[in-house]
Amino acid sequence: MEERLKGLKKAMKSTTFEHLQFSEVHQKVNDQIKQLSPAALTEEILPLLVESKTGSELVELLHVRGEKSIRCNEGAVYTSLHLAEQNGELESFWTEGEKYYRLSKKGHKLLQKKHSSTATRFSLRQLFHEVITDEH
Repeated sequence: MEERLKGLKKAMKSTTFEHLQFSEVHQKVNDQIKQLSPAALTEEILPLLVESKTGSELVELLHVRGEKSIRCNEGAVYTSLHLAEQNGELESFWTEGEKYYRLSKKGHKLLQKKHSSTATRFSLRQLFHEVITDEH
């Protein structure tokens, strides 16, 4: 960020937003937003993008899966999509006025890596369980 913009941000923080207070409802929403890390949400989103989907389809799927943290802040999904796109994990394209997202090569590799580490942990857990049950 340019130095002059840093000064503007600092000045606004000390003057414009100095007396800003949230209502109880808005404070709850703000707390939920802080709990949503884009990385954690991206982990939830990547497996859903094996096929191309719109942002609204992803929000709907996350709701169906019970991801309660986005109910008051669906914009967090779009923020995560944007960040994942900037990181090269997703690609986007427009069709008939709607923006679609899909995994990039990097996104496919991340998803495969996640699946292989999960499978390894599951295999090790099974192995330890079998060893313990065989001993008894």
